[in-house]
Amino acid sequence: MIDIGSTNAPVSPDLLSAPGGFAWWYADLVAPGGDGAVLIWSYGLPFLPGYADAARRGAAQLPFQRPSLNLAVYRRGAPAFYLLQEYPAEAPSARTLADEQRIGRSTFWRTADGGRCTLGAALDCDLPGTRERVTGTLHVEGAARLPDASPAAAAPHLWTPLTGPANGTLRLELDGRPLAEVAGRAYHDRNTGRVPLHDLGIERWMWGRVPLAGRELVYYLTWPRGGGLPIHFGVEIGADGRMVRTELEVELGRERRTFGGLSRPERIVLRAADRPWMEVMHTRVVDAGPFYLRMLSEARTASGETAEGWSELCRPDRVDLAPHRPFVRMRVHRVDGPNSIWLPLFTGPRSGRVARLLRHVLAGGRTM
Repeated sequence: MIDIGSTNAPVSPDLLSAPGGFAWWYADLVAPGGDGAVLIWSYGLPFLPGYADAARRGAAQLPFQRPSLNLAVYRRGAPAFYLLQEYPAEAPSARTLADEQRIGRSTFWRTADGGRCTLGAALDCDLPGTRERVTGTLHVEGAARLPDASPAAAAPHLWTPLTGPANGTLRLELDGRPLAEVAGRAYHDRNTGRVPLHDLGIERWMWGRVPLAGRELVYYLTWPRGGGLPIHFGVEIGADGRMVRTELEVELGRERRTFGGLSRPERIVLRAADRPWMEVMHTRVVDAGPFYLRMLSEARTASGETAEGWSELCRPDRVDLAPHRPFVRMRVHRVDGPNSIWLPLFTGPRSGRVARLLRHVLAGGRTM
């Protein structure tokens, strides 16, 4: 189902022509008190409306046909800004997956030198329902995960952590006016696959990362569809970039059902060889849908260290189902249209959404 990718194995450009495949790059910030941000740029993001459905119907689309950018900002544990923007198809090239990329008008670059990783982004996006633009920068710097001596993994889904302990800053402006600024511990990885996410045999996956003093702890938990042995592991990445993988045993606490129908555990207890590894409490759901949850979490290690981090839960079999698709479209801005008339109510800064929606409706649902 899944394995850890090597940092010295570049993503092959032909992945972008794998029917139903995907490649996404992820960066996040988290600060005490619930402030944070998540940025994802991608080709073939499985959550885009119609992408998984096309694969299920035997007419899988190609990743390069569906480039997108997703940006979310949180203040005191609540969503403050959200944008999931999809762009016209881009012909794949060797440069498309290089360390410097461009999606729409936004650019992303990464360097790893001397054990240090630097990630940068220059963002430039339209704001649905207005003629305004959201611009900004992301800067992340910290320990680079060291290259692996082992051969590159061949699993259909590769998860590749790219940083150890790092710090970052995100600054956003709305037509030149300050919109948001977030600073905190940072993290960066990528996920790639040559088959659709729902065909990986995963019934439920959970992921989380916790920033600790001088190290990063990340867990990846997957339960197979139809039974079988789950794959649960964690990694520790130190300030020197070295990564240690640990197989985990998982105990789930009481499950709570969300409004969208997903079930999530309030608590996770992780053990390694019958010894405590980490306990995670999901304190607040900040992004909820019919197939995906993003949560703020509080973690405590076996040594008593505590920290706030991010957690995610996904049910791949529920991605892009027909009953949910109209609601997902309300949160996805296709730059070249068409779009849901309700789009401004679910995107952009939290404040002013109703006014943007009214202007959008009065304009006949056209992007202003």
